[in-house]
Order: sequence, then C-alpha cells, then structure tokens
Amino acid sequence: MEKQRKLEFDAIVIGGGISGILTSLALSKEGKNILIIEKSSIMGGNCRTYEIDGYHVDTGPHAVTNLLNGPLRELIKKYFTVIPRFSPINTYYVRDNQKLQEFPLTLLQLAYFDILPKKERLIMSGAMIDAVANSSLNKDVLKKSVYDYIKKYNLSEKTNRLIDAVSYFLSGKSMKETPTWRMLGGSGYIDENNNGKEGHLKKFIKFAKHNYSSQGYPLGGIQSITDCALNSMPKKKMVFKLNEKAIKFIIKDNAIKGVKTDKNIYHSDVVVYSGFMKDLPKLADNLDKKYKTELLKLKQTKSLTLWFGLKEKLPEISYIGSEMYFDTDTPYWAVPVSNFDPYLAPENKQLIGFTTVIENENLEERIDKLKNSIFKAIPNIKDHIEFEHTQITIPEKAAITVGIKFPFPRSPINGLYLVGTDTDMRSMGITRASYSVIEALRLMKEDGFFLAS
Repeated sequence: MEKQRKLEFDAIVIGGGISGILTSLALSKEGKNILIIEKSSIMGGNCRTYEIDGYHVDTGPHAVTNLLNGPLRELIKKYFTVIPRFSPINTYYVRDNQKLQEFPLTLLQLAYFDILPKKERLIMSGAMIDAVANSSLNKDVLKKSVYDYIKKYNLSEKTNRLIDAVSYFLSGKSMKETPTWRMLGGSGYIDENNNGKEGHLKKFIKFAKHNYSSQGYPLGGIQSITDCALNSMPKKKMVFKLNEKAIKFIIKDNAIKGVKTDKNIYHSDVVVYSGFMKDLPKLADNLDKKYKTELLKLKQTKSLTLWFGLKEKLPEISYIGSEMYFDTDTPYWAVPVSNFDPYLAPENKQLIGFTTVIENENLEERIDKLKNSIFKAIPNIKDHIEFEHTQITIPEKAAITVGIKFPFPRSPINGLYLVGTDTDMRSMGITRASYSVIEALRLMKEDGFFLAS
C-alpha cells in the first residue's frame, strides 16, 4: 500500500474577501490547517472600511439582510469568538422632489404611497398578489424578467422607473434582465431558501405585516465584520499570503492537488476558490467546455459610490435607515452611515454614501449625473459638503439575470469548492456570500473532509 503523502495544508483558500475569510474561519475552527492566498495587500475585499480626512468610508454602502436567523448569524453563532454588533436598519425610504416616504412593503403602505398615482397603486397591488400566487402555482412564470411580467399592466413611466430602480438595487441589472422571482425574493415576499414553496397563507400574511426587523448596519463600519472574523481565527491554524496571486491549479486525475502562485507552489487535496468564477477557466485547463461556457455567461455590474462628508447634520437626512431616489435616469440608493454610528464622521458632522449603477458611459459624465440627481433630490446638501470621495466597485461578483445559472459550490474537479456571490443566488452581499460558505461547508462534510484529523 502506497504511503500517504503528507500535505502542507489541509485546505487552501484562494481569495481574502469576505467569502474566503468566512470559509477560512470555519475550517480553521474545525481544526484544519489553512493557507489563505490574497492577491492584494489587504484582506476583506468589499467588506472594508478606511479613513480619509477623519471620515470612515465603507467600500460601498451596505445593509446586511436576514440577520436574525440567516446565514451570517449561523456562522457567527458557530465560529465567531469576537462578535460584530449591528444597529437596526429600521426603514427603507423613497424620496421624490417633495418628500421622503417609507418604501411600501404592505398593501396598506402601498395604498398611502402617494409618490405614485392612486390608479397605479391599485394596479401594483393586483400585480403583487398575482405574482406571489404564481410563485406556487406556476414557477416558470417567475423566471421571466420583471419587465416581461409587468408589461401587460401598462404602467406609467414613473412607476416603471421605480420598478427599474428596485431591480437594479436587488439584482444589479434593469427590470428587462432581472427575473421576477428575484424581485419577490429580494422584497421578502417569497422565501429564497425553499424556492417559494412556503404556504399561500404565510406569503399573503406579508402583505399585511412586513418589516425590516432582520436587517442591520454593522457598528464601526463594514470592516468590523472582517475584523471580528479575522480575530476569531485560531492563529496557529492560519497562514496568510498577501500580495500573491494564484495562477494555476495543480490537478491530477481530475482531483485538486494544490495551487501554483506567482511566487510558490502549495499542496493540498482541498482548495476553496472565492475569486471571480468567470476567471476559473484561467486556473483550470481541463474544465468541461459546457461548464466553461456557463461561467463565461455570468454578468457583472459596476457601481459608482459618492461619499459626502457634511460639515453639519442635515434634517433632510436625519433618519435611521436608507433611501432611494428613482425619478431620474440616474437613480441612487443612499445610506447615512453616521446616523447609525457617529464614530464614522468627525464630531457633529455627517457621512452619507450615494451609489448607482455604471452603464456603458463615460465615468465623469456618470459622476456628474449622479451629483445632479443628489442635488435635485436634496438641494440643501450642496452647500454643506466638505468632503467628497469616489469609489468604483463590483458589489456582487455576478448579477442575477434571466437565463443565467450560477455554478454549484461543488466544482467538477474533486476537492475544489467554490464560494462567493457568484455561486449562490440567494439574497445579496455578505448574506449571499454567507449562504455560499454554508453550502460549501455542507458539501465538504458530505464528502468526508471534516472526518480527517
């Protein structure tokens, strides 16, 4: 019998974003010796907060969903020893040129949502009920785009702009590419965990009672989640390689055997890849052609975020929550983060981030358009800006679009697992990343990885 080869690491994790960090934390707490390889000099990816001129800006605005019993909470309970704290989101608002109004989740709220005409609100109520009913009766209908689903209702241009803006912020693409099920799932009307199989009564109760009680903003900024995860890792089980790029997987007989980087070669029979799935074919030469084709179909969305530091707190943005402005060709979603945590701005000052999607247009033009939207929505803000910072990010590694399949966390190569926001379609951001990590851990256990000493 051939003597078993001694491996350098029990598992190698490629990528130091939040998906890779959560995976590394879980595996190290399960007793595994982990190597994590990150191409940049900083851990955290989009889950970072950094200081400029006394203001602490996140990498894009964040609101962490499904915190009560969701996947991040599950990972926190099981693996974190340093626990992040969250402030409740409370309310999502919609702003028009006259006022700020709570986003309508229930039929009663929609009835009083006079940003839209009364006739449109009645039509939307019927459309919402019809869509939720179809989530159980005819699931194929919900695979159609939101646009294809609602076009029969002949809604006004303003109402369509609202639906389009919500589509962008829930999936990364317009309503012509966003599947209807994503709109329902992202709004909480169907449970994305069981494909809308919960009973009709449970679904329709949400039209009468629905809130944001399970959503929150991390105190200290989004970096606090990264820091708590890193500080929870057993240091003797972890090796970090920063400024090092994975360039090729070592594969033998369709099984992973290690990773070659631009600096070294590392051996392990288990590798977890958390980079962009579209880049996976560059690392693995022997992937099936059909599998590669599906990976290359994945679409991404870039976002533009403008952070404004205000020299004093404005009553127009004194709320605890976030807001959306949609009545424009450049809609935004904004989070006044210093309202949740005053530490993020200098004393008696305010910090708010505005984000929008970047299409195929000149960046400077898009920045100007976003500023015009902001100043139109909140005219008073212009004279109070003392700090401005611009970010370009890819908030999700893949956008949820019609006809696109995300790769399963178990890859076609034995011992290679996939995590990240382009491997799981449930929710968004850190919550989606957490779903992917939990699914990958389940598969590893199923494959017997956790049975080894």
